[in-house]
Amino acid sequence: MSVETAELVERALRAAEGTLSATECAAATGVSRVSARRYLEYFHGIGSAEVSLRYGAAGRPERRYAWRA
Repeated sequence: MSVETAELVERALRAAEGTLSATECAAATGVSRVSARRYLEYFHGIGSAEVSLRYGAAGRPERRYAWRA
């Protein structure tokens, strides 16, 4: 993990109104969805971000992230 990418993802997460998915974070930052998810999970792991699940009609729930103020 790089400090620069972590700062990029953090800025996107802080700027999001409400919650942000890994796909939305990837689009906002220009990193891959997998990388965005890795950094978002890191922030969740250290307690800087909250995770909520959004359930659709079928398939896995979408993980949504929000910065903890």
